[in-house]
Amino acid sequence: MLHPMRLQPLATSQTGVVLGTEAKLILFDTNAVNLLPHDGPRADIIRKLRQSGHHRVAVPWMVLEEMAAHQAKHYPAKYEAVVNTLEKLRTVLPWELQSTLEPLDMERLMEHWREAYGEIFEVIETSGEIARRALAREALALPPAKRAGDHSEGARDVAIWFSILEFLEKNPEEQVCFVTNNTKDFGDGITYPYPMNKDVAKLQNRLTRLSNFDEVVSTFTKTVSGKEAEGTADQLLRSLPVRSRVAQTAVEVLASTSGFAGTGSTGSVEWRGWFASPEVDLLSVTDVTGHEIEGDIWYTASARWVLYGLAFDGDESDPSYTACVWETKVLFSARGGDETPTLLAPKDPEAPDGSDPAIVEILKRLKSRATGVTLRAMREWRQVGSAAEGALSKQFLESLDIAGPLRQSYAEMFSTANAAFAKALADAYPKPDHVSLNRSLVEHLRPQVDLTAALRSNFADALPKLDIAGMLPRFDFTGLTTGPYDDDEEDEADGQMSFEDSADSEHDGEDGVTDRGEG
Repeated sequence: MLHPMRLQPLATSQTGVVLGTEAKLILFDTNAVNLLPHDGPRADIIRKLRQSGHHRVAVPWMVLEEMAAHQAKHYPAKYEAVVNTLEKLRTVLPWELQSTLEPLDMERLMEHWREAYGEIFEVIETSGEIARRALAREALALPPAKRAGDHSEGARDVAIWFSILEFLEKNPEEQVCFVTNNTKDFGDGITYPYPMNKDVAKLQNRLTRLSNFDEVVSTFTKTVSGKEAEGTADQLLRSLPVRSRVAQTAVEVLASTSGFAGTGSTGSVEWRGWFASPEVDLLSVTDVTGHEIEGDIWYTASARWVLYGLAFDGDESDPSYTACVWETKVLFSARGGDETPTLLAPKDPEAPDGSDPAIVEILKRLKSRATGVTLRAMREWRQVGSAAEGALSKQFLESLDIAGPLRQSYAEMFSTANAAFAKALADAYPKPDHVSLNRSLVEHLRPQVDLTAALRSNFADALPKLDIAGMLPRFDFTGLTTGPYDDDEEDEADGQMSFEDSADSEHDGEDGVTDRGEG
C-alpha cells in the first residue's frame, strides 16, 4: 500500500502553512493570475516585488502559454463572426463592398500576450525532457495527471510540476513558494499522493504553498496608504532624476505614424516624435498606493506630465516647439535617487488645456528652460565651430599643390573670411550632446557630406594661376558667404524658437543654469 508523504512546513499561512519572509521564488499557477490585466493593481504589486530585489516572481513556461491562450482563445470565433457579417452585408448592397479584413493571425496575438506577461513575470523554462516525462506520466494517469473516463489528462499540470522540481534541483539554495488553489491535482502543500511524495522527498522543505494572490500580498508586503504616501510620491516625482527619466522614455516610446495631439506656436498641431529630450514637469499625481517589502517602500501612482520641446510632424519640415500632456503609471521606490523609476502603461499624449492655470504656469517654466539650453548650446557650437574651421582650413591648404608663400596668403585670407561661412562649416561637425537625440530621426536628417571633396570642388575655379608678373590676384568669397555674422541677429533669432512668451524667458536662460541644463 502506498502512503502519502507528510512534509513539515516552514511557517503558517491563512490555510495553515507557516511562511518565513526570507527571499523566495514566488511561482504562480495559472488559476492564481488568470486573465491578469497587465496594467492593473495586481500586476503593479508583482512589479514591486520583482523590482525590490528581495524576491523573484515567476511563472513556468506552461503557465505563460496558458495565460496567453486564455486571452486569445475567443479570437478565431469572433473573427469568423465578422467575416460572416461582411458576407451578409455584401448580399444586400448593390455595389462592391470595399471593406476588407486582415488575415486571422493567432500567433501574432499569442506573441502579444507572451510579451505583455513576460514583462510582468520572470519565466521558468520547460525543457524538452520535462515535456516528454510529463506526457509519459499523463499516459499512466499518475498525479498530478488523472484518469478522466476512458482516457487520461493533465500533461500540462505535470509539466508545471516538473518545472518546479527541476528549478529546485538546479538551484539548491533557492526556496519556492508555489501559488495555486488547485488542491485536487497539486495537493494541499502538506500531504502529497504517490508519486508526488517521492518527487519532493529530497527537497528539504524548500517548497511551500499559498492559495491565492491575496495571500501573496499579505505574506510578502505591507500596504502603505494615506497622505504620507501621496506626499512622498509628489516629492519624488518632481525630482530631477525622475523628470529626466520621463524625458528619456518619451523620446524612446513616443513615436507614431498617425500622430499625437499637441499645441505649437500656431495652435493645435499633430506631431509624430521628439527630435530631442523634451523639458518635463509634473502636473498631477493621483491613485498613489504603497507597499512595504522587507523594509523598502515601493509606490505606484498615476502621473500626468507636461512636456515641451522640439518635435517632428512626420514631414520633411524642420522640427518645431510642441507642448503636450502625457499620462503614465509610475513604479518607484521611497529610496529615491538610488532607484530608477519605471514607467508603466503610458497613454497617448494629449494637447494641453490652455485654460488651466497650472498648465500655463508649467509651460512658462519649461519654455524658459528650453530657451536657456538652446542658447548655451549655440554658444558652445560656435566655440566648436572655431576649432573646426581652423582644422579644416589647415587640412585643405596642406592638400593644395602651390608654393609656400601662396599657401600662406591663402591662410591669411581664410582666417579673415566671413564668420557665417565658418559657422556653416562648424554646423557640419558633431555638436555637443546637450540632450539625448532621437537617433533614428537625427540619422535621417543629418547631411552626409565629404567636406574635403566639397571644398575642393567649390574652390577649384577660384585657385590662382601662378603668374610670371608675381602679382597675386584678389579673390572674391562673397558667393560662398551669406553676409556679416551678427551676434545680435542670432540672439533675435533665438528668441523665436519657442512660443510667444519665450522672449520673456530668454534673459533667464542667459543668466542662470537650470537643473536640466546642468545634466
